[in-house]
Amino acid sequence: MNAPAPAHTPPPPTAHRWKLAAGRWPLTAVSFVFTLLLLVSVGLGVVLGSERGLRWALTTAQHLAPTVLSIGQIEGRAMDRLRLTAVAVNLPKLSVRLGVLEWAWNPSALLTGVLAVEQVRVADLELVLAPSDDSEPLRLPPLLLPLAITVADAQLERMRLLTRDQEQPRFVLEAARLSASQLAGGVLDLGQLQAQLAAPALSVNLSGQATLLDHYPLALDLAWTLHHAPTAHLSGTGQIRGDLQQLDLTQELSGAATGRLTTEVRDLLGDLGWSGRLELTALDLPAWQADLPPAQMQAQLHTEGTLADAQLHGSLEFQLPETIADSVLTLTLALRWQPTRVTLETFDWREQRSLATAQLTGALDLSQPQPSFTLAGQWNGLRWPLTGAALAESASGNFNASGKLDAFVYQLAAHVAGAQFPPAQLKLSGQGTAHDTRLDSFTVALLDGQLAGAGTVTWAPALAWDLRLDATQLNPGVQFPDWPGRLDAHLTSAGHLSAAGPQLTAEIVALSGQLRAHPISASGRVQLAGERWQIERLNAASGSSRLTLDGRVAQALDVAFQLDAPDLAMLWPEARGRLKASGQLRGPRTAPRLTLDLSGAGMALAAYQLKDVRGTADLDLAPEGRFVLNLAGRDLRSNGQRWTAFDLRGSGQRTDHQLTATLSGAPLTLKLDASGALAADGGYRGRLTRLNLDAKTHGKWSLQQPLALERSGERLTLGPFCVQQSANKSRPTSGCVSFAQTASGRWRTELDIDRLDLALLRDYLPPTVRTEGTGRITGQFTANGAVLTGSAIAEIPRGRLRLDLGQGQSQELDISRTRLALDASGAGLAARLALPLGELGRVHGDLQLAAWRLDAPTRPAQPLAGTLRATIPDLRPLASFAPDLSDLRGQAQADVRLSGTLAQPGISGRVDIESVHFQLPLLALRVDALHLHALAPTSDRFELSGAATLGGGSVTLTGHGRSGANPAIQVQLAGQRLTLADTRDYFVRLTPQIEIAATPSGATVRGKVQIPEARIRPRSLPAGTVAPSPDVVLKPSPPRSHYPLTLDLRLVLGEEVTLDSFGVRGRLAGALSVQQAPGRELVGDGQLQITEGQYRLSSGLGIAAELGAPLTITQGRLIYAKSPLNNPGLLLQAERDGGDLTAGVRVVGTLRHPKLTFFSESDLGLTQADITKYLMTGIPPSANDRTDNAGLAIGTYIAPKIYLEYESGLSDESNKVKLRYDLSKHIELQTETGETQGADIFFKFEH
Repeated sequence: MNAPAPAHTPPPPTAHRWKLAAGRWPLTAVSFVFTLLLLVSVGLGVVLGSERGLRWALTTAQHLAPTVLSIGQIEGRAMDRLRLTAVAVNLPKLSVRLGVLEWAWNPSALLTGVLAVEQVRVADLELVLAPSDDSEPLRLPPLLLPLAITVADAQLERMRLLTRDQEQPRFVLEAARLSASQLAGGVLDLGQLQAQLAAPALSVNLSGQATLLDHYPLALDLAWTLHHAPTAHLSGTGQIRGDLQQLDLTQELSGAATGRLTTEVRDLLGDLGWSGRLELTALDLPAWQADLPPAQMQAQLHTEGTLADAQLHGSLEFQLPETIADSVLTLTLALRWQPTRVTLETFDWREQRSLATAQLTGALDLSQPQPSFTLAGQWNGLRWPLTGAALAESASGNFNASGKLDAFVYQLAAHVAGAQFPPAQLKLSGQGTAHDTRLDSFTVALLDGQLAGAGTVTWAPALAWDLRLDATQLNPGVQFPDWPGRLDAHLTSAGHLSAAGPQLTAEIVALSGQLRAHPISASGRVQLAGERWQIERLNAASGSSRLTLDGRVAQALDVAFQLDAPDLAMLWPEARGRLKASGQLRGPRTAPRLTLDLSGAGMALAAYQLKDVRGTADLDLAPEGRFVLNLAGRDLRSNGQRWTAFDLRGSGQRTDHQLTATLSGAPLTLKLDASGALAADGGYRGRLTRLNLDAKTHGKWSLQQPLALERSGERLTLGPFCVQQSANKSRPTSGCVSFAQTASGRWRTELDIDRLDLALLRDYLPPTVRTEGTGRITGQFTANGAVLTGSAIAEIPRGRLRLDLGQGQSQELDISRTRLALDASGAGLAARLALPLGELGRVHGDLQLAAWRLDAPTRPAQPLAGTLRATIPDLRPLASFAPDLSDLRGQAQADVRLSGTLAQPGISGRVDIESVHFQLPLLALRVDALHLHALAPTSDRFELSGAATLGGGSVTLTGHGRSGANPAIQVQLAGQRLTLADTRDYFVRLTPQIEIAATPSGATVRGKVQIPEARIRPRSLPAGTVAPSPDVVLKPSPPRSHYPLTLDLRLVLGEEVTLDSFGVRGRLAGALSVQQAPGRELVGDGQLQITEGQYRLSSGLGIAAELGAPLTITQGRLIYAKSPLNNPGLLLQAERDGGDLTAGVRVVGTLRHPKLTFFSESDLGLTQADITKYLMTGIPPSANDRTDNAGLAIGTYIAPKIYLEYESGLSDESNKVKLRYDLSKHIELQTETGETQGADIFFKFEH
């Protein structure tokens, strides 16, 4: 049997569809992603590639976050160029607002992995930060971007950084610009970064490289420039090297400050620390602050520390200019800063010349909400100015203050003095707050007394005060010797400032005591309320003098005063006489009325004396008010001149008044009549109708026509003012001058003096110079601000200059045709001079002052330019000026140029004196072929040369020098066998080699003078001439300020130097140094010997020294041991050898005080009389008896026929006087007086 076949079962349909889907998933996924990317790309392309799409996207973003993003206008596409305006982004901790954002980039560069920014411009950027208490340190992440970024040009204009709830910005950047920079692989290359700040005016340039990974290592170049008013320009250049762990900064400073800055910064983003050093070698202080002095300054400052503890210390040195103080100031500083405390450890100030010092220390405690402080200081030797005469000084002092700003205490003590106030010791102490201070104690010990006071001063909310001051036993005579006394006083002052004006009361409660031995007292009160002053019972009295003042001063015046001083010396020590005055001042303040009545007698002050004066005045200054003025006096004296009377009278109204004045006296008589009118606008118009002036020295002068004067605002017209001298009627001096001003600084003047008598110049010339002739002056000038234009000419058509040479001699110089021209223009001032001097020669000169200005006529920087040419073809007319010279001949000429400035003028050119010959008869000296030349090729140096023949020898002179700020000159003088004297008394021939150097501080003369031949034989002194007794005291002449001179000359005597003077005859030999120190007398150092010499012993009877046989000089020396040149030491010994007898005389001591002794070496028993007789006569004492009658006789004719003879006995014979009279040719009458008297008659017979 067969089974049936099974039926086919199909698979489930679901399983079959899953397998199909699983096979299609990769293709489906790729299709989905592709579709999504396509949709995103299409969306981004639509959004970024079109302006409409970008606007839609940004608008959508604003709708989604309206409080976060806001944009005003959108222009362009994000794919290339984009411009946004009024953009605002508000985040919780940051708000960004910008006016304009412009963006341009190259999207295709993204294919190479670069974000290429072509241009970015941001304007009016404002960043507002929210306050943050985040104390976590800032960490900079590594910036390793997948794309490189390049920036061709990025600009930022006007950026402000602010903090919320604060109006003032924390930082303001005016402009910044970044160019040629890129960031790739974490490395930032800065091509150039420029930034500018407005306040301060700072510009910065930065370039270099920085790696934005790890600690951010960097190497940058930094340059900056700072501009500060008024003229400071400070620049710095340097480098920044290192990383955020240690950063080194170096800067070289130039401009208004020169120096170097080096800084090291550690752990920049963590525990910040630093150390730095600033060295300044120069600082231009006036460039930073115009009123600061141009001091030379050096500084060294060093700082180090962290944010928890920092220090600053260093020193500064100021060299002040000589025009201010010529002083050196040094400042040493040490400052420490901590978060809760600032400490001033050292502040030392020292002035090196006066050794003045000041120290200051202090601290500021910031740990409490209300800071507290301590401050202490002291000083020694403070003064002003720092050098020279002190106007104010404080020998020592100290102060201290402590507390809080709203509650502090202070003390001060100081010794003060000054040129205008007496020495005083000041002490004060008090308490203060932020709005007032209470002066607990204020004492000043001065004038042998004391001032003491106390009170309060308030400055907030308004100024107010209440003070009292007590003076006890003050003696003004300590400061003013003419005002001795003792004064006590009690003064008070109180007041405040209000909206209506100041309100105050000042009162002299009491003032009493004595002044110059007279009782003195004063009291009174002054009150001010707004603009109203009230003077209440102000009385002052000194001795018999009284002053009272009472009234009010406001819009209307009502003040009365009275002075009664019977003795003016009580009021002023230098015054004499009596004075009484009383008056009132009443009416509107703009036009009050003054009445015054005064009288005085016997008044004198200094060189002025007035015997009697009386006057009254009634001046009503109202528009229609009248006035009367009368003032008269008698016997007015001033500086030795006397006027018998003066009288001044005036009357009328402001719009029409008259004035007359007379002054009568020997030196001057004046009569004047004038009238005038004062206009309502303040203008004035007047006329001078009469002016008669009779001057004793200048003759009589009178007004030729009325003089008009008119003033209105800035306009002023005067003249023409024409006067004439009537002393010389044939040739009167007359002239006119006028002046007109149209505005301030704009005026015109004219001058026309058609005849000027040169004799009027006698009071302005030396007494030995007189002028004769006439001159004339014409000119006109116009001023426009500081510029003067115009010209003037002064001429002397005919004139002579007469010079009084003394002894009845004079010299005349013809100065006719002299002309001086002056021209002014915008280019400057120019003057030309032509001065003929007759037969003597001529002088021509010109001067230019370029850019000369009226507002600075003598400014130190005024340029100078000019020339001066003088020619003297023959020196013979000058012989009368040197009467000791004869046969003077030669010529001279000069060509000098002027340059430089008024402060430092310079002179160049040359002066030549040639072919000069003259004789000096007194010394028989003849000078021939003298030539002297001075050449200055530039204004700062010159050369000298010269030569001459003196007494047959030749001498040459060479030299050079410099001028300017440090002038100096050096001269060499050399000669060979110069005969300087050849007379009966003197003959000197020498060979000099001398060097002379001179500066403003002194001169030096050094060299050697050889004297190979000389003869010295002066005439003997008259008989009876004696030196003054040692008891005679000579009054020294007043000391004079001499030019410092240093002299060092060596004199060397030759073989033919002889001396025949005062009994000594022989040859001089040796050498001598002649020296002189500044301010000292001449001294010598060396010895002079007398060889081959003889000595004749003098009896003191004049020619008696020529009697008897001479003595032989065995030893003779003049010894100089740094001793005065006119008082050397003496060592002289002269002997007479008579065979068996030898005796002599020995002279020792000094030339002014010699000591003479006689001696005998062969016979010690001889007396001084025996030795004297032997030395005088040569006869030994042992001779026959005739020697007992030996004597000396001297005689002379005292009249034509009277002969006087004096006979001196050398032994025991008495002295005799004989008088012989010649009665005739053969008869003589003789009388004799002595121990015996008698008379004889002699008859003479010649055969």
